[in-house]
Amino acid sequence: MAFPIPDHLPRRAVPQDVSSKILNTIDTATTQSLNAELARSWLAELDESINATKPMTSPYSAKQRIRERIQSDLPNFERQLASSKSVRERFHVLKTNVDELHQAVSSPQTGLISTLERRLNLHTTLTQEAANAAVLYQALSHLSRCYTQYSALEALAQAGKLPEAVAAYAELDTLLISAPVALDQAKVMTDLKRKARAAQALTEEQLSDAYSRSILITSNDILIYPSIQVRQSDSVLSLTSILSSLTPQSLTNHLSTLRRDLTSHLIDHIVKEPCSIMVETDIAGCSKLKHIPAPPNTEDRSSRLKNLSLVLDFLQQHLFPHLPTSHSTSFLHSLCKPLTNSVLTNLLQAFLPSSFEKIPPYLDLVNRATAFEDVYIVRLLGNDTNDKPIQIWAHGIGGHYERQRRLQILDKCRSIILLPADEDYFLDEIELVSENVPSSVIAVQEQDSKNEDKQLANVDPWGLEDNEGKSGTSSSVVVDEDSWGFDDDIPSEQDSQVEPEKEASPLVEEEPDPGDAWGWNEDDLSVDDSTESVWDDPWGETSGSDQFKNDSYVDTRSPPAPSITQPKAATRLEKMATKTKKHMNGDAQPAISMPSPSLSSASQQANLVEGLMPKSVQLRPPEVNTSNSVKESYRVSGRMRRLMSLVEDVLQEGRHLSMSNIFTPQMDGYHLGITILQTAPSVLDLFRALYPVKYASELASPEKGMVFSNDCLYLSGQVEQLTKSPAHEAVTVLNKLEESKHHLKILGESWYDDIIEKQRETVNDTLTDGAKGFIDSADQDRYDECESAVNQVLQHIKRLATKLKGSLTKSKYYTVIGLVTEAALSRILGDILALPDIPEIESHRLSELCKFLNALEGLFVEDPSQPSFVVAYVPSWLKFSYLSELLEASMADISYLFEEGALVDFSVDELVRLVRALFADTNLRTNTITKILNEHPVTLH
Repeated sequence: MAFPIPDHLPRRAVPQDVSSKILNTIDTATTQSLNAELARSWLAELDESINATKPMTSPYSAKQRIRERIQSDLPNFERQLASSKSVRERFHVLKTNVDELHQAVSSPQTGLISTLERRLNLHTTLTQEAANAAVLYQALSHLSRCYTQYSALEALAQAGKLPEAVAAYAELDTLLISAPVALDQAKVMTDLKRKARAAQALTEEQLSDAYSRSILITSNDILIYPSIQVRQSDSVLSLTSILSSLTPQSLTNHLSTLRRDLTSHLIDHIVKEPCSIMVETDIAGCSKLKHIPAPPNTEDRSSRLKNLSLVLDFLQQHLFPHLPTSHSTSFLHSLCKPLTNSVLTNLLQAFLPSSFEKIPPYLDLVNRATAFEDVYIVRLLGNDTNDKPIQIWAHGIGGHYERQRRLQILDKCRSIILLPADEDYFLDEIELVSENVPSSVIAVQEQDSKNEDKQLANVDPWGLEDNEGKSGTSSSVVVDEDSWGFDDDIPSEQDSQVEPEKEASPLVEEEPDPGDAWGWNEDDLSVDDSTESVWDDPWGETSGSDQFKNDSYVDTRSPPAPSITQPKAATRLEKMATKTKKHMNGDAQPAISMPSPSLSSASQQANLVEGLMPKSVQLRPPEVNTSNSVKESYRVSGRMRRLMSLVEDVLQEGRHLSMSNIFTPQMDGYHLGITILQTAPSVLDLFRALYPVKYASELASPEKGMVFSNDCLYLSGQVEQLTKSPAHEAVTVLNKLEESKHHLKILGESWYDDIIEKQRETVNDTLTDGAKGFIDSADQDRYDECESAVNQVLQHIKRLATKLKGSLTKSKYYTVIGLVTEAALSRILGDILALPDIPEIESHRLSELCKFLNALEGLFVEDPSQPSFVVAYVPSWLKFSYLSELLEASMADISYLFEEGALVDFSVDELVRLVRALFADTNLRTNTITKILNEHPVTLH
């Protein structure tokens, strides 16, 4: 079954051979048509085809078949046979003709091609010879013209006819450029070009030499020759021909050099230095301009512009007309900027006046400069009329003057600041408002004893009750002050009983000063003796204050001098005053308490209150000065006066300038004098920025640092007085002065506080590193280390006091020493009270260490006949004094002092820790601790 062919496929062509026909026939058969009959027909057809295709095996059969085939179509056969014979004959004739033609064309001797080639070769040879002859003629002819022109050039150059030589070289250069190709690479042409360039170089060299001898510029004069003779010839050339004959590049270079020489030797020199101008013309026609230096003292600076005008007139007459037209305009324009810059820089800006009195003659100079610009720079040199730098600069002359003065003022300020450090100091006085002395102090001394007893009975000496919860009356303050019972002038029954017991008590002895064993008392005496003569002088007590200018300011930072107002040793008041002060390790400062001498036995309790008072502290406060203000002196660097004098002069100059109409109206929004006025605060800002950097190493010392703080505060006070003056009208200047005053005050106060803090840290670090918490002081080596640390602190504070004594006011001096001392005491108090266990031997040694610092009390004594005022500046002094005694006290002594309210400076926790550390765990210690925790002490009567 054949496979059906899809319709879209192309159909196979009908086969022409027998086998294909049979196969196609078989292929067309279907199942319905296929039968035996059809198969027999296929076999018969196949046999017939086989028989037809069998080859004839015999020659006879083949010839027979050919004959039969010819006979079947004889006429056609004869016709074709005749045609074949005719074709063969024509082919033979054609072959013969072709052979003859080939012989005629390609024969080497007589052939057409050979003859033609010979003729063409001959023609080509003749044509080449003719061309060669023509090229040779053209080259020789051009070479002849070039040589002729070169000969003329060489002759003109040797004769010194340089302008003609330049023209001849131009023609020769044209011939050389247009040389034929065949001649251009020839050796003769190369040699000719080399000689032509040499002749040109010689011509240019002679022209440059003639130019250099025609225009001569030196540091003192300028010479211009209208004509000059060429060297080694009789030819004379004019300056115009010389400049016209120079090549453009050479002329540009010469004019650039000429402009530079005119600027440096004439323009700048005449504008910078005073001189006189002389113009001469000699017999040879040489024009000469000479400038001779003149004395500077009698010079009118406007004469420099006149001299500059003479120079330009000389150039206009003797030089500018000779310039070629192609370079004249550009050369004149090139002189405009050097002239303008020289007049501005070397004349107008260099001679800006440094004072108001010199402005009028200077304005005349500016007017002459603007006129010079119009006449010479714009008209003569042809500068753009819209480009007038001198006139524009002159329009803002007021601003230029003020900026110049600002730089001069700041330079003067810088020179004052950078002066080598010296001992040029003076004493200034300040007025302190006495705010720390309550008016109720005097009233306390006048109270009736009965009222006082009633008030004392209601006192909470521990300060455990909040004062703010009570009525804020003066009586509460009085009670707090008198809670110590200092008013011995008011007799009481208990006082009358205590006094006899005190006299009869053999146990209360005067304890020797621990400083005697170490020789500290001798040091104190030597220090006091060395500084006795200068103590009052720096603070203005012996030498009158009239010799110093009373430029004072009110300082409320520090309390008043203790020598004038002696504050009372009132615990509550001092606790309120030091509420915000912190311990070095972060704890709050303890309240001030009364010192206590050594306690020998509890049997003498009646004598404790009177016996515990140190010899230098009286129960009755000294007489109180009720004046509202006091004056104190302090040391200030002498350069501060010069700075303030400079600031005042600047303000005066600015006001004077702002009120004058000496300058032309300035640009919109600009007020005359404002720049100079604003320079005054800039002087202060420059001092504030430059001085700490320049003298950073010196200011590291406390003495220099405190003087710098004084300097800043002095300047702040002086500036405050300036701002109160009604002469200041510019709000911006007032605001800047206020800002400078504020910054100076902050700088002075912060520097003061930083020095105190550094000294406190030094003391604290010394005790921390040396004493190490006073642990194991029973060991001799550890005790020696603690003793060395305490001694170092003592000596450091004494040296600090010696350095600062003459630099600060009394109040600040005592505040500094008090705060540093307070840091040492607080460190020792905190370390000792933090000890969990204090054996007996350690308690004695710690007490001895604490008594070493009693020598610091001498720093707070002005009059040996008067008591010290150490408690006013060292809040922990009384508490520290009690601690040294409590370390050697018995349990009964501590219990009695607690019941009497003498230990109000110690907190309950501190007392409990101290009792536990000092005493063994017994019923007595337990009862004492319970009493301390549960009971409030009663006050002394």
